[in-house]
Amino acid sequence: MSSLIRHVTPIPQERAKGLLAQVYAQVDAEFSSIGPAVAMMSPAPELMAAGWSLMRESQLAGEAPAVDKTLVALGAARANGLDYDVEAFLAVLRLLGEAELAEAAGRGEPPADPDRAALLEWAASTGLAAREPLEAPFAGARAAEFLGTLLFTHFIDRVAAAMLPAGLTPGTLDPADLPPFEGAPVLREPGQDLRPGTTLPLLDGLPAQEPPAWADGSPIGRAYAALAATAAQGAGLLTPAAAETVSRVIAEHRGRRLPETGPLEEPLAALPGVERAGARVAILAGLAPEAVTDEQVADWRATDRRLSDHCTVYLLAHGAMTAVTHIEADLTRTAPGRR
Repeated sequence: MSSLIRHVTPIPQERAKGLLAQVYAQVDAEFSSIGPAVAMMSPAPELMAAGWSLMRESQLAGEAPAVDKTLVALGAARANGLDYDVEAFLAVLRLLGEAELAEAAGRGEPPADPDRAALLEWAASTGLAAREPLEAPFAGARAAEFLGTLLFTHFIDRVAAAMLPAGLTPGTLDPADLPPFEGAPVLREPGQDLRPGTTLPLLDGLPAQEPPAWADGSPIGRAYAALAATAAQGAGLLTPAAAETVSRVIAEHRGRRLPETGPLEEPLAALPGVERAGARVAILAGLAPEAVTDEQVADWRATDRRLSDHCTVYLLAHGAMTAVTHIEADLTRTAPGRR
């Protein structure tokens, strides 16, 4: 098991085959080298493909400025308290030529441009139980890109908080700089013009559901639907009673991050111990992923020797995406209009 990735042993790029090899190749060409935040999902290539598709089609492709979408991702990372992504998106801003903006954001100051300040503040408001999300400061054709970027970041930050060691940061992402650890990611030509839709063949054969209306028929909608449907398969790793508990508890909190986990113990206590272990991991993945411990995952895997690294990624993704679907529903109850 990698010391940089908890709970599973990642599959390195040189040993990847099939769908995983295709995803690795696209990520490496269009986004970054394969760092731990990418490799952590490698035991479940279907989830990795759907997640990459959502990120690429919303955050990397499309018409909205790369800086604006990076600010949305930064705001979501702040809401999740994930230092790895906060530092990553500040580094992306620098590599996009926005060093002053990155320095100000790193100090907690709002961007000088009011439109950018509104994007950052909106995104940061969307993930905490104690705060009502602000009204989206955008509309029209670019809404899907901002929403897709936000929702993917909420998903991947939850998985990363559960799977990466506390305090890990990616470094500068600049290929010219000395990496802080072996395998640290470096960014590929930020801001390159990418044609929408090229990840969609990766989704062939994956579970699917109706794309959301807010995606307005764009590739982002199919990617989001594939990720939601694929992650939902993780419920099959739980008993019906445990799966119902996970769904109910995350719904009660509308998928928002909780500052402490005490309120989660009472609903778990109603489950038998053998069922409680998996439900606890899934609920924490959705609401307090940094609280997932090695012991909790090991306790769940000890309930059935057939449980594997593949299953572990699926259970964590199920909890994370269950939370994201509630955030998505609340943010899009009145979908941003076109203009």
